[in-house]
Amino acid sequence: MITKKRLMAVAALTATTAIPTFAAADEGVIRIGALYPTSGPCQMIGDFALQGTQMLVDEVNAAGGVNGQMLEVVHRDSRCDPAEATAMARDLIAREDVDFLVGGVSSSVGQAISAVSRTEEVIYIASIPKTVQMTTPENLHPYVFRSAANTNTEGGSAAVLADRLGLDRICTILMDYSYGHSLNEAFTSTLAEIRPDAEIVVQEWPQNGTTDYTAHITNIMAAGCDGVFSGVWAGLFPAFASQAGPFGFFDQVTYITAGEVGSPELAEQMGADMPEGIWANSYEVFYYPDTPAHNDFVADLQEELGVEHTPSWPVTGYVALQWLVEAMELAGSAETDAVIAALEGLSIETPIGTQTMRASDHQANRGQFWGQMHMSDDDAYPYPVMDPVEYIPADELMD
Repeated sequence: MITKKRLMAVAALTATTAIPTFAAADEGVIRIGALYPTSGPCQMIGDFALQGTQMLVDEVNAAGGVNGQMLEVVHRDSRCDPAEATAMARDLIAREDVDFLVGGVSSSVGQAISAVSRTEEVIYIASIPKTVQMTTPENLHPYVFRSAANTNTEGGSAAVLADRLGLDRICTILMDYSYGHSLNEAFTSTLAEIRPDAEIVVQEWPQNGTTDYTAHITNIMAAGCDGVFSGVWAGLFPAFASQAGPFGFFDQVTYITAGEVGSPELAEQMGADMPEGIWANSYEVFYYPDTPAHNDFVADLQEELGVEHTPSWPVTGYVALQWLVEAMELAGSAETDAVIAALEGLSIETPIGTQTMRASDHQANRGQFWGQMHMSDDDAYPYPVMDPVEYIPADELMD
């Protein structure tokens, strides 16, 4: 991982051995097309992921670039809309002559960008979209790679928690599009394997974009569930929680939710409205793990954003681009076929540990952090945190 220590080492080496600096105008620029929503319902996620991308670019360029070439990010607002993402991806390739694509938030947007990358033969790193449909045999192609967790990992992790918590009568509430259906398949199949006597009692499918969950909430409460698995993700959860809370919903059932509801930025946004006791996940949390690599990343992000308590989404943009940078360094080139060959089977040191990009399906073995939400005892951060918190690895859940 590129850290401040590495930058200092590069600077010292340059000073003592007169390594030449590389001017972008002389050596060329590697252009990264970033497709993140910076408006609309996914804006918070997109803004932070884009900041993480730019942070990595600044670190790399300060260290001399990649194989002597500087990096440049060219951003287009995907608006969390597949049609817009398709148009912007094509625009980045045709008009901006980008070498690579990164980004996406929703699964449908990820699939749209993947289709463009396939047609245009441009490498795309999906930093957030999770649906396994992107990398199934019929959809996998040489140019798509995923640095995000996939829905098999996320749904399987929730099933592991349901088993640990002894849940036998489970209701689900999952959004009615590819992300929700992929989560459902992973959760139910894993649960059937590890807790075969558990029963799925009721399944609720809110339409994507709905703002009224009342009927779904009352249906679940009438079903006699002891647990609920939810895919009402972070951007939608505040509205869901505000409607479910007055019914005593979170007191009646053990609630396990995918979709990064445990992220620090959402906890801070919701404050006391974040239901305590629910089980949630996040890509990264500033308070765990206590390792040198993670602590360096958090310190750099604090400086970058000018905040003490850092958000979780920047790590997604940071790591997505880290895959490209380290593959280009390994290949000694930014040429597409060479970078594809370098990515397949590549292991890198991310801020949260070693990850490997599988050659078989272009999927990183990316797990997530899970825990139960409780109010923090830190007076400087009076918001819910995951406590206890653990990293559930992906390797045995990805398929």
